[in-house]
Amino acid sequence: MPATPSVPARRASFAGRALVAVALAAAVALAVEQTYRVFVFGGAAWSYARMNSVHDLWVSGLIRAAANPEIVFELKPSLDTYFKLAPLATNAQGLRDVERAQRKAPGVVRAAMVGSSFSMPAGVALEDAWHQVAARMLDARRPGVRHEVVNFAVGGYNVRQNLAVLAERALAYEPDVVLFELTTHLPYMTQPDAFHRRAFAAAPRTYPFWQSFVIERVRTQFATPAADPSPYPPETLAAIEQSIGRAAEIARGRGVPICFVVLNVDQRMRRNAELLAQAAARHAPCVVDTTPAFAGADLADFAIYRIDQHPNARANRVFAEAVVPVIARAFPGGAS
Repeated sequence: MPATPSVPARRASFAGRALVAVALAAAVALAVEQTYRVFVFGGAAWSYARMNSVHDLWVSGLIRAAANPEIVFELKPSLDTYFKLAPLATNAQGLRDVERAQRKAPGVVRAAMVGSSFSMPAGVALEDAWHQVAARMLDARRPGVRHEVVNFAVGGYNVRQNLAVLAERALAYEPDVVLFELTTHLPYMTQPDAFHRRAFAAAPRTYPFWQSFVIERVRTQFATPAADPSPYPPETLAAIEQSIGRAAEIARGRGVPICFVVLNVDQRMRRNAELLAQAAARHAPCVVDTTPAFAGADLADFAIYRIDQHPNARANRVFAEAVVPVIARAFPGGAS
C-alpha cells in the first residue's frame, strides 16, 4: 500500500499547483493584452518607446508653463521623441516645426498657422501634417516661389490661447497670411478665467507601456462620453464668433490677411462645421470647410489608431487638398 503523503508534502504540492495556475493566468493575461495592443496599434505595440507615447499631451512630459499667462502652456523646445506613436520634434523656439528665422528669406512667402491638436498634429509625422503637405502643393502650383507654414499649433489650445499666440508670437514671423484653425470642438474648449491666471504646473508624465489597455477598454466600454451638441446653442456660437472677429481684427491691424480653416472629418458634426464657416465668413473672405471632402467616408479609415480619432496622415492629405485651392488666393501673387 503506497504511503500517504505527509502534510508538508501535500502543502508543497498544492503550492506548486497554485504557482503554476498563477503563472498560466499571468501568461494568458499578457497574451490577451499584447494581442489587443497589436490589434489597436499594429507593429508599434512591440516598441517600448512608442507605446510610452500613447497618452494625452497633459501627461506626456512634453509641455511646460508659458511666459504669457494667456497662453498658459507650450511645447518644450528641442524635443526629439514620440507622441501618439509618431515622431515628434520641436525647434529651438518650442514650435512643432523645423527651425525658422523670424525674418523671411528672399523668394519665400509665409503663412503663420495657429491651432490645436489637429494642426500640431497629434499622432502624425510633421512631413505628413496638412499644412506641410499644403506648402509643398503650393510650391508645385507656383514654381520659383517657396511657401512656408510656420506652425504654432499646440494640442489642447482653446481659442483664447490661440488669440494670444497670434498676437504675441505668430505675427512676429512676418507672415503674408494667417491660417487660423477651427475645429467643431473648439467652441466647447473653454476654461475658467483662473486657468489663465494661476501658475501652470505640468502633470507628471505617465508610462502607458506598463498600463493595461484591455482593462482601460473594459472600463470605458460603459462610459462613452456624450457627443458635442449640434447645432451649437446660440450663446456658444455667439461666443466663438466674437473670438473669430477678434482674430480677424488682430491680423487686419497688422495688414495681414487671415484664412479660417474648419478642419472636420466627422459628418455628424457637419452642421456645426457649417455654422463655424458661416461665422468666419462674416469676418474674412478666406474660409474653407473640409467636411464635404469626407462625405461618405468611414471615420475609422482616417483615425491615427482605433482608440483615438485624431486625423491620421491620410486625413491630413485630404485636408490639404481641400484647403490649398482656397488659401492659395490669399498669398501674394496667388490669384490664379
